[in-house]
Amino acid sequence: MEENKTTEQVGGAIPPEKKKFKKPTAKVATVYITKVAILAAVATVLYYFARFPIFPMPPFNVLDMDFSDIPALLGGFALGPVASVIIAFIRCAIKCTSTTTVFVGELSAFIVSLSFVLPATIIYKYNKTIKGAIIGLVVGIVTNAVVSCLNNYFITVPMYAKLYSASLMDVRVEFAFMYGLAFNVIKTVVASVITFILYKRLSKILHL
Repeated sequence: MEENKTTEQVGGAIPPEKKKFKKPTAKVATVYITKVAILAAVATVLYYFARFPIFPMPPFNVLDMDFSDIPALLGGFALGPVASVIIAFIRCAIKCTSTTTVFVGELSAFIVSLSFVLPATIIYKYNKTIKGAIIGLVVGIVTNAVVSCLNNYFITVPMYAKLYSASLMDVRVEFAFMYGLAFNVIKTVVASVITFILYKRLSKILHL
């Protein structure tokens, strides 16, 4: 994450001999696709295998902690917001092939994930500083909290109630605004801290 603006950004000219020529478009596209694919694969592995419940009591034990938003954030910071969307989409699309929720869980995961990674990466795109990264992550956490509450209340719980048990509607408020909210805040804060620590170390590898 860049702490200071470059000479070009503050109005100074870059000497001709130091100007970098743009890479061939085809090569840039190939590198971009490769890096997005690798990050999507890492996100998918994390989504499948690095997950565990936060709350032991049913039905809230379905809220599994996972770290699959971290590759999407890293990709979004390095390659732009579109990359974060693609990574999140691929992860959820692959999970759809083994869905046990008639795509309800995957759809919800995609919506909630975008509410976190998109605001963060868009803000960082236009303010590539440590402060910009922190602001982006904080906005992403807040946006995710709001969207996850609404998503759980209006989409996830009602659809799960139809699929599994109508009694789930009895804990709709608790699921959306208590346990679900706490779960998503914990998840996004942890992902933000890990991303903040990793990004500077991996930025040279991730950037085009």
